[in-house]
Amino acid sequence: MNEKKLINKKLADKLCLLLCTLGFCIPLLDEANVISAVIYFFTADQGALYIFIGVALIIGFAATVAALLFSLCHLLLKKTETHLQWIPAIEHILMITSIIFTILSFIAVKKCTDEDVVFSIGFYFVVYGFAGYTIITLYKTLLGGTMSTKTEERRAYWMLALPAIVFYFGVMTFPSIFSVLLSLTNYSGGSLFEKGALQFVGFKNYIKVFSDNYFYVSLKNNFWIVIVSVFGQLPLGFFLAYVLTRGLVKGKDFFQTMIYLPCVISTVVIGILFQTFFSAHGAWTEIMQWINPVYEWSMNSHPMLPVLFVILWMYTGTYLIIFMANLQKIDPQIMEAATIDGATEWQVLWHIIFPELSGVFVISAILAISGSLKSFDLIYVMTGGGPAKQTYVLSLYMFDKAFRGAADYPMANTISTIMVVISLVLIGIVKSLEKKFAATEE
Repeated sequence: MNEKKLINKKLADKLCLLLCTLGFCIPLLDEANVISAVIYFFTADQGALYIFIGVALIIGFAATVAALLFSLCHLLLKKTETHLQWIPAIEHILMITSIIFTILSFIAVKKCTDEDVVFSIGFYFVVYGFAGYTIITLYKTLLGGTMSTKTEERRAYWMLALPAIVFYFGVMTFPSIFSVLLSLTNYSGGSLFEKGALQFVGFKNYIKVFSDNYFYVSLKNNFWIVIVSVFGQLPLGFFLAYVLTRGLVKGKDFFQTMIYLPCVISTVVIGILFQTFFSAHGAWTEIMQWINPVYEWSMNSHPMLPVLFVILWMYTGTYLIIFMANLQKIDPQIMEAATIDGATEWQVLWHIIFPELSGVFVISAILAISGSLKSFDLIYVMTGGGPAKQTYVLSLYMFDKAFRGAADYPMANTISTIMVVISLVLIGIVKSLEKKFAATEE
């Protein structure tokens, strides 16, 4: 890129910053609008959220003026190369800051009334100025200038990775953080920006959850599901995969299809099927009465047993496929050589297969834990949390708080936050055990 084009782009982003500064200053032309803006953002009636937006916009104005002065000084005085190396980092910080304040400006513009014409025009100047500055900065950063091979590769990487990062932040990270924030408020639904909609209550909702007996019932049932998944589905899936892969039984394709078949059937269908099967007049009762005529089945005695059985039967096929795929990656010549050298089947399993699949066991355990803590659809269809909420799990407990009866969104967000924390703790334990096992193997 030649010097003339570079100067043009520098001047263009300075004009965008100047437009933003002008947008901040336009309301000063109308004294009434300035007063209304101050009252709007900084009165106690509007709440802490509006005060935060007002303070943020003032900081944005100061940062914009500082960025404009800094850029003009650098352009006019032509600093030495020692100072030039800090320019890209400062421009990146300014770009991120501009995006944040663009969002805040949109919020402010949305809340302006039709009479606040000058006030609204000023914020539209801010919005378009920040948008233009962001586009020009992105273009200069990712596409402009003569670049070394390393710099070009790094910028190409960011061009490819940035959309995925933004999408992940918007879909996963931001909702998670927002959920944690809502768990610390008394939000009861509706608009977030209405008067009195949000009030910070601290850990009041967490205390409320931990004092609810149904929370502990749900937590206990979830841990039973985790135990069945980690110590039931994984070992059984590996055993079946090992038997089929090693050819210890005939009819490999048939058994593989039958074991995996529950995974492709709709969860709703399976839930209704086993709800009927385990009902008081269902097939299970008739089979047991055929063996013992005085047998009477009651869901009240052990309500989670049928659910745990169905979970074990339904999801074992998933881990069967995972372990079979990874067992086939192991070189069969290694196992044949060990067998020729006199190793037993158990020794081959312990010294060759287990070390090779240690990472697979960890990933499978993480999948089992995360899937167990968010179990919802099967239990919702099969028992609905009954009888008397004895088959409640955390996800169903959260669903009831959010969508049944009087909605309690802070409680629901509190439960979801607790679920994430429990999941992270259990996954951390699994990872620490993996490191300990790896150290033992070495």
